[in-house]
Amino acid sequence: TTTGLKAGLVAGVVYGVIDGAFSMVFLYIFHNVVMNVITKSLQGLPGNVSVNASSVYNLAIYAAIPVAIIGGLIIGLILGAIFGYAHKRIPGKNSVMKGLVFGVIIWVIFNVVIGLTNLNSYGVEYYLAGMGGGIVASLVFGYLTGLFFDKWQEKPVEEPPFPTEP
Repeated sequence: TTTGLKAGLVAGVVYGVIDGAFSMVFLYIFHNVVMNVITKSLQGLPGNVSVNASSVYNLAIYAAIPVAIIGGLIIGLILGAIFGYAHKRIPGKNSVMKGLVFGVIIWVIFNVVIGLTNLNSYGVEYYLAGMGGGIVASLVFGYLTGLFFDKWQEKPVEEPPFPTEP
């Protein structure tokens, strides 16, 4: 699983950059929807807390990429360890194909299933856009995890054949 950890870490950084960029784009495209959700969320705060929706939105814009990269590192380590542990059981003829299958599984879990929890708050358009961005990021993550797994996997040392005497 050490190889999986290393591969997942590197792939997680790239995943974080892609996910952060998509998050920024979504925040701009769905500005009104996001502002409505933030405004509703702030209504539950105690009266002595003074935060406005615009400040939270601006913070989300500035924090999108750094937070996604940090999240990508953490998720990359966890998923890389899982990939390393399950590598032999994942369908595919090589590590890159196994990584792509793993990426699709990640996408289904995080974007399709868990993404449904945001459907009521953000709407169908945001959900579908998140699924589109998520499949790209998940496939890149899976591809890179498989690629680096092969690159860093310890190869068995072959013993040279015994020399034959003439």
